[in-house]
Amino acid sequence: MDGVDVSYLVTVYNKAEALPAVWASLKAQTGSHSREFVFVDDASTDDSVEVLEGFAREDDRVRLILHADNKGPAIRLNEAADAARGRVLHPIDGDDLLPENATDWMLAKLAETGAPLIYGRRKKATLAPISDDAAVIVSEAPLVMAARRPIVHIALLVARDLFLASGGCDEAVFIQDQSLSLRLAAKADRMALTDATVVCAPEQAASTLSADKRQQHHDRFVSAYRLLAGLPKDHPARPALTRLCVSAAWKLRRDQGGLAWASPAFARYLSGELGLRVGSAVLERIAAEMAALPGIRRP
Repeated sequence: MDGVDVSYLVTVYNKAEALPAVWASLKAQTGSHSREFVFVDDASTDDSVEVLEGFAREDDRVRLILHADNKGPAIRLNEAADAARGRVLHPIDGDDLLPENATDWMLAKLAETGAPLIYGRRKKATLAPISDDAAVIVSEAPLVMAARRPIVHIALLVARDLFLASGGCDEAVFIQDQSLSLRLAAKADRMALTDATVVCAPEQAASTLSADKRQQHHDRFVSAYRLLAGLPKDHPARPALTRLCVSAAWKLRRDQGGLAWASPAFARYLSGELGLRVGSAVLERIAAEMAALPGIRRP
């Protein structure tokens, strides 16, 4: 299937009940773009594989990558991108639904703006087409924007060349959402953003990785810290990434309870919010604390 326009990338872990609705929303996508559907199962223990095999029998554009070992969504999404043949990638989670014109609408915005990447909103909402006049902004400093916003959901369309050049998700973390937006933004010359809902999250989602706040705060810190370490000292995104690091550390401490407001984590957070400099030695200490944090899944 050479010359595919869009590759839909769906990472799956124990989503058997949700998958039929996901597949229906994918099949309902409007537009004339050619497409393929790459599903990566991460060693599901329910009937997800059987459901996926049914999709493959129904449609020869479905491609399955099945695993007997669980590695997490960051590794699996990168794997899907490597296997994809589309010039543009549309990643979604294994229980999310797309408005019927989501891909076509975002493709149009990429063409209009000249950006290789567009991010929208992921919300718990009833499926409805995206309005033609939904606002879009373009940032010429995408990494600064991604660090300040911050963008923490899979709700995007991206040129495959950019995804591969960025390295995709940071495989040093388990939850991929923020690492992906930061790494894509670091390689992009511009990024389009919209407040339109381009992904509808399930109303009553089962337990998810992102519901684990400790893992979430840890992975957000590591994603920002690892990217920060590779930037030049004068890079304009360094202050925003530093604030993101100390914010993740503060939220982790806050959620632990006790006298959180009297902790060094809060003092660091307040300093960052006031625009005061947080030195590299402080970030190194936080990184060591994160590395020693028990109960965190690390690929």
